[in-house]
Order: sequence, then structure tokens, then C-alpha cells
Amino acid sequence: MNERIYLTGFMGSGKTTVGLALAKAIGYHVIDTDQWIEQSEGLAISDMFQKYGEEYFRSLETKVLSELAEKKAVVTTGGGIILRSKNREMMNNSGCVVFLDCAVEEIVRRTMNDQSRPLLKNKDMNEIKAMYQNRLPLYKEATVTIDTTEKSILEIVDELKSYLLR
Repeated sequence: MNERIYLTGFMGSGKTTVGLALAKAIGYHVIDTDQWIEQSEGLAISDMFQKYGEEYFRSLETKVLSELAEKKAVVTTGGGIILRSKNREMMNNSGCVVFLDCAVEEIVRRTMNDQSRPLLKNKDMNEIKAMYQNRLPLYKEATVTIDTTEKSILEIVDELKSYLLR
């Protein structure tokens, strides 16, 4: 099994929840890149976006990935970490990249009341679908794709374990 398992996917696809359950099931630590950044910066991501902009945040994601490249862990990532080719390259070169796919309607349902997601604020369904479609080819560069739509955490973790333990 890979030393590092990176969970990627759009906001609300289940990366954090699945990551915690998967790490427990396989005996790995879980590291959340967004939490790592918030702790190291002492600032919430939504505040970073507002104060410094998205590009600043994206550079911090790249820095975190380089710091994690040698750690044995399940790494849960922010939905936009795949936007930089360097990030996709680092993840693919240092571990197994899993794309947790999810129907956009389900993503909207899961995130509609979450004010901590700066890129979803004031967006309607068509804008969210467009953002998802733009990112989809980058997510699909992952080693494996798991559809999380209408699946329980246990089902998703079992599917991942059967893939990872081959």
C-alpha cells in the first residue's frame, strides 16, 4: 500500500469525512491540508481569501504538499488543490491520488448552508456546475475515481480499501 493517499474532489464530495474513516480503517494518520494551512497561518481560509486572495492560498497549498511528501498519511485536500499542475505532479509522484466524485446536486445539498467555503458564496447551481466541469479533467488525473453520491462512508471506505490493498 502507498505511504500517502491523497483524497481529492470538489467541495462537499466527502474528502474530510472519508479521510478520517479511511485513516482509522487502515491505521494511518490523517492530515487535512486546509486545517494545516489554517493552523500555520492562524487564519480561517475564508479570511485568507478575503485578505490575501486566492493565489496566496494556492501557494500555501503547494508549500503544504511539499512538506507532506514524506509523511505516511491519508491526506485530505482542498477542492482546488488540483488547479496547479505542480500540485497534481507532487501528489501523483509521492502517493496514490483518489478522486472522490459526487453529483453536483448532492454537493450543493451538502454545502448549501456552509459559510466557510469562499468559492461557493453567492453562487447558483449553474455557476457551481460550471466550476465543477472546469475542474473535472484535472480531478480525473487521479490514480482512482470513487463515486461518493448516495453512498455511506462505510461503503466508500470499503471500496477504497479493496482498491488500495490489491
